[in-house]
Amino acid sequence: MVRAIIGGLAALWLGGCSGGEALDTGNTNPFTTAPPTMPMASTAENTSTGAPTTDNLPTSTGEGGSDSEATTSTTDATTDGTATATATATATATATMGTTGEPDPVCGNGVIETGEACDDGNQIDTDACRNSCVAAACGDGVVQMGAEACDDGNQVDDDACSNACKAGACGDGAVQMGEACDDGNVVNEDACLNTCAVAKCGDSVVQSGIEVCDGGGETPQCNGDCTAAACGDGKVNAAAGEQCDAGGQTAQCDDDCTTAACGDGKINAAAGEDCDDGNVNANDGCSPACKIEVFAQKCQQGNDPGTGAPWVVCDANANWAWVSANNQGSYHHELICQNLGYSGVGQIGGTCGNVCGYCQGGTSCQANGQQVFDGGGACGQDGLGPLLCVTVHWTCVK
Repeated sequence: MVRAIIGGLAALWLGGCSGGEALDTGNTNPFTTAPPTMPMASTAENTSTGAPTTDNLPTSTGEGGSDSEATTSTTDATTDGTATATATATATATATMGTTGEPDPVCGNGVIETGEACDDGNQIDTDACRNSCVAAACGDGVVQMGAEACDDGNQVDDDACSNACKAGACGDGAVQMGEACDDGNVVNEDACLNTCAVAKCGDSVVQSGIEVCDGGGETPQCNGDCTAAACGDGKVNAAAGEQCDAGGQTAQCDDDCTTAACGDGKINAAAGEDCDDGNVNANDGCSPACKIEVFAQKCQQGNDPGTGAPWVVCDANANWAWVSANNQGSYHHELICQNLGYSGVGQIGGTCGNVCGYCQGGTSCQANGQQVFDGGGACGQDGLGPLLCVTVHWTCVK
């Protein structure tokens, strides 16, 4: 096409030049040797009509020159200048044309042209049409106003900006960095708290179906393992005042979850206590070992466990007792002392005696005689132990 334009212009100019030569040839130029002395017309005047003029021109440029040569030279120069300008303009026009013969698209002119997804004609890069005439999209790294909360331009879905261009937040159902879980709901009693932390005992939230209680730690009502506190549950809860908890009474732990000790006022059979009067005093009915202090009382009566012979207590206290045959008979004296709460026999007396006296008459538990123990009266033993016979007396000791 360019070639055709240039060819047509050249033909027009050549035709003009041919006509000028014929005109010059028809007029005899009177100047044959040298041009007259006069001002020369300017190039602009000569070319303002678009064709060369012969008025006031010299007929020769030098020796041997001719009118035709001068005219032809001027015409050729003008023709060359015009052709060059035309070619330049044509080339510039061609350079702005696309391969299809249409102008290349210009992003930002408000017209959607070939290769453009959009063109809103503005310089706002955060609207629906980017300044590159590409439609805005999540992931392009530019936050679209009114449509995106964020846009970090990456494909990492668990960072602060999701792949849907939503700002990461606890409760959005996506586990972001810094979150242990995210179940996307507002139920705080399930396995994932509303803080996006995994539920656990001690977080002060009672997990439904898992925990009975959760005091954020041990409380008088709640154990450290989130079970209800109770003495006897086998879990020592110091907040509830428990010193021990063996799940029941043991030699070391009372059944009220306090440490077992004689004198604490709590009878602990597992620790071997028969009594516990809250002190460790002797001769008050309960010994310092929490054993019942069984001791004879003055004038207390009884019968031998083997022979049935009667006996009587002449005098007694917590540590000692004087026991006498209540008339006469055979007695298992060691066994009688043990049954009265004493550990053994102290002294024994012979056959010269009467009730609560030694070889004296008219004595009794209300009117004691002399305490004389001559060591006599032994008369063997049987299956229940040693025996004292006839009129005898003896002492029992702790």
